[in-house]
Amino acid sequence: MRKHLYTLCLLTLLSARATQAADSTITITGNVKDNACTVAPGSQSFTVDLLSNAAKQLNRIGATTPTVPFSIVFDKCGGSAISVKVGFTGGADNDNAALLQVDGGAGAASGLGIQILDKSGNAIALNEVSSALSGSTLTAGQSNTLYFSARLMATRTPVTAGQVRATANFTLEFQ
Repeated sequence: MRKHLYTLCLLTLLSARATQAADSTITITGNVKDNACTVAPGSQSFTVDLLSNAAKQLNRIGATTPTVPFSIVFDKCGGSAISVKVGFTGGADNDNAALLQVDGGAGAASGLGIQILDKSGNAIALNEVSSALSGSTLTAGQSNTLYFSARLMATRTPVTAGQVRATANFTLEFQ
């Protein structure tokens, strides 16, 4: 009797374990789109020269210099590329976080930041999340050029004359 009870207990344990180990399946799906573009070599790293500007031109907070145009060229846009959101990231100015901070140090200008604008002249805030950026339409299957401009903006007075240098990166989100 004891032998049968031992066998029965063993079978119960084995069957309970087998019912707990059920096979499960996870199906993973996705979609690969041909909606991206390649940044043209001349647009991967370049310099925008804001030229020489008089410090007295920036005599009040918010005063700006003339805009200097620049562009980003995309080559080899995919067949389903419809739009791209372009953002700019970099060190933010201490007095106006929407502006790019000018590098400090000996001989550097101060009291100003760099503003980046879209082709319509609307300011593009620095370090914005992609959901806050507006998209630019692309023509699928060909090269596309997006136009921007940059200018200096006074963030403190008086603006101190000197060298202006800053570095920004651009981010792309294709639709």
